[in-house]
Amino acid sequence: MQHALQLYQEESRLLDGLTEFVTAGLRGEDAVVVIASTPRWQLLVERLRKSGIAAHEHVARGQLRLFGLQVMLGVTPNRQRFSEVMNGVLALAHARHQRVRIFSELTDALWRSGGRASARRCEGYWHKLLAVHEFQLLCACPIDSLEDDAYDGTLQALCAEHTHVRPAFDEAAFEDAVSAAVAEVLDPELVRMLAALSAAHRPSAEMPPGQAMLFWLNDHMPRTAERVLSRARARWSEH
Repeated sequence: MQHALQLYQEESRLLDGLTEFVTAGLRGEDAVVVIASTPRWQLLVERLRKSGIAAHEHVARGQLRLFGLQVMLGVTPNRQRFSEVMNGVLALAHARHQRVRIFSELTDALWRSGGRASARRCEGYWHKLLAVHEFQLLCACPIDSLEDDAYDGTLQALCAEHTHVRPAFDEAAFEDAVSAAVAEVLDPELVRMLAALSAAHRPSAEMPPGQAMLFWLNDHMPRTAERVLSRARARWSEH
């Protein structure tokens, strides 16, 4: 089971991850289900075309399927209804393909509309489905993990519902920014201690070491966390 969360600030960053996710599925003969708005679907199809994949051919074969965002948002308030709809979608996908992967824009849309509690509840619905069915799931959420307000408990709660978390930025540059900020704020001995503690007590979801450090600092040294985030943002702006 893989339930990944792609954080993003720029649409291009999300489309990079989404195109990679869908392309890998189509080339691997997986069934691919995309729950998305029409504009994002169109952007995805264009990205696939540029990479040499004719999306309409995979749609015609039933390997690639679009489910409209507004239709799915209508069933998310009710867990039973959500499960009924998605059980049907998964049964249809598994009828022809052994492996299934799904991209869901639901959490993204709920978050952007201000429904953070609903977004977290929706992730719980997915978690229960993943306990019963075998499929890969990619979700998205417009969170900047270098901003102070991301650490009010919401990002931690979202991460806890996922097996993998991908930063909103280029991962190598993100790691460089956090590492440099930590080195500026803390003495070398404390830096080594922080690395060991954050690795030993990292969240259950797989994530970059720098993200695990930020979580640990926020939980145990909040004032230091504010300073590290400020320096990391400055470093990132220079990238």
